[in-house]
Amino acid sequence: MEYEFLPIKTDKASIDEIVALLQITFPESNKFTYAYIEWQYKNNPDGEVVGYNAYDSGKLIAHYALMPFKATVFDKEELGLLSLNTATHPAYQGKGLFVKLAEMSYELARHNGYGFVIGVANANSSYGFIYKLNFQKIGELEARIGFGALKRLKDEENKVNYYKREWSDASLRWRLNNPSCNYKVTEDFIFSMTSVFFIKAILFEKYGGFLFHKKETEMKLRKLNLWIGIDNSIDWKASNYFEIPKRLRPSPLNLIFKDLTVNNRKLELNTVLFNALDFDAY
Repeated sequence: MEYEFLPIKTDKASIDEIVALLQITFPESNKFTYAYIEWQYKNNPDGEVVGYNAYDSGKLIAHYALMPFKATVFDKEELGLLSLNTATHPAYQGKGLFVKLAEMSYELARHNGYGFVIGVANANSSYGFIYKLNFQKIGELEARIGFGALKRLKDEENKVNYYKREWSDASLRWRLNNPSCNYKVTEDFIFSMTSVFFIKAILFEKYGGFLFHKKETEMKLRKLNLWIGIDNSIDWKASNYFEIPKRLRPSPLNLIFKDLTVNNRKLELNTVLFNALDFDAY
């Protein structure tokens, strides 16, 4: 069967059909609204979404989107892409559409000067990214729960970060305007609500001089903090945080990386800084 493959557009009609496909593919999620996709795909100050759609006789049947952002990679700031929304209509699953869309999206990204793709894959999607699309599995994100400040190792013990997402005032304002989440910003932390009423998630710590104006959500009853990410400067032995046993997690979250340059770059787990703010969990 012949399918038509076209780059993603962000006009109203295109977003409407993407939202409809995402809602059919993920009926248990309530975040895939027009406002959410417009925010993700069109309003990002680092650039509009990159990716491809597949059509059957004019009907959208599969979709793969990548979000532009800036990061420091091996001491150089460059534009990269976060692997984001993947959806295939239930009637068309098992036909290899995801791999086809991904390969076309990465070629388009190379042509447009993007240096890499990074993503967080669960147990179901990790195999396809690693073995079909040649992603590197950097390692599993840590998940800890506790309270209070995060204690840091002494400077001489800190690891060098070869990967770190770079946030500007504009990109941070945009990120925290996510219409599907509520946030609280303090001097030291950015928190998000979670689905557990007594737990809030730490998205980012000590974000410096960023200016931000948004109605804050009341979180006084949320006494415990959830931390997800990779940060080798944290002294977990001195912090009041404990690792969540893997058997209690919904799924392992694997950080994956694909170099789009000719240099075949690889990242080491102990040289990566990755916060919950850096992807779309909250």
